[in-house]
Amino acid sequence: MVRLKGMGRSKIEIKEIQNKGAMYCTFTKRRNGLCSKARELHTLCGAQVAAIVFSPKNKMYTFGEPSVDSVVNRFLHEQQQQRQPLNREGQKKKKKKTIPFLSDECIEGFELHELKYCTALMEEFVRKLEERLADVVYRRVQVKDLISLIK
Repeated sequence: MVRLKGMGRSKIEIKEIQNKGAMYCTFTKRRNGLCSKARELHTLCGAQVAAIVFSPKNKMYTFGEPSVDSVVNRFLHEQQQQRQPLNREGQKKKKKKTIPFLSDECIEGFELHELKYCTALMEEFVRKLEERLADVVYRRVQVKDLISLIK
């Protein structure tokens, strides 16, 4: 018996699919393949995995092992921990809540021009602080919105 060789799996060119029907079909198959690979990674290696995918029609699909929420929360916690500097023992430094240079004794002997300069520096500091605060609040709102969409 002679076995005829078929094409088998052929490579495709990776480019955007113009035919909408074929694009939706490919999206569904590849999304399922992505979730399958993520599930295998979790099963074989014990990895915590989360996948968030938005379709061409802007519909959101999620997959997570053990859950998307737990993986996203862990990711956000790790990101926050990485931003804190280390002390000599390799532990995260505790951020100081006080600002010691803002005491009355610190500015007691200043001249008028020095006080004006300090005032300008403080105003710039407050402006940057307000920008940073607004950025942090905006990011938290985005994360909360993302988590609420997942649920």
